[in-house]
Amino acid sequence: MEFKTVEHYSKEYWKLVRLRDKILREPLNLMFSEEELFLENEQIHIGGFENEIAIASLSLVILSPSLLKMRQVCVSYEFQGKKIGKKLNEFTENWAMFNQYKTIECNARESAVPFYKSNGYTVKGEQFFELKIPHFKMTKTLI
Repeated sequence: MEFKTVEHYSKEYWKLVRLRDKILREPLNLMFSEEELFLENEQIHIGGFENEIAIASLSLVILSPSLLKMRQVCVSYEFQGKKIGKKLNEFTENWAMFNQYKTIECNARESAVPFYKSNGYTVKGEQFFELKIPHFKMTKTLI
């Protein structure tokens, strides 16, 4: 298993888009627009690959020189429950610290809150709805 950053519009990027579409979008009957994907050009894309197959993905939005927003986090159905999300999160946090970021935040689906809590994130504020799904803002200060 390999975790790495990938370039926007690269071969690996498109593999991650297909994974995100399958896991996060299709269940909600949503599709990525060309504009949405084009606007991801300033984000950092991190993928987990097994034999060149995308099995985990997330993107980071730079909000300030010390703050990142994690979004579009997913793990392939076949690899869920195998600590891949934890490893992806650890890789991401190490990358962020190496690049001098101090805090990561995310809008976590309610069903994912226990995962983020187990990885040191804390809930900030009240529940809100995004795409008709309950979410919570969560943050983690990196050591």
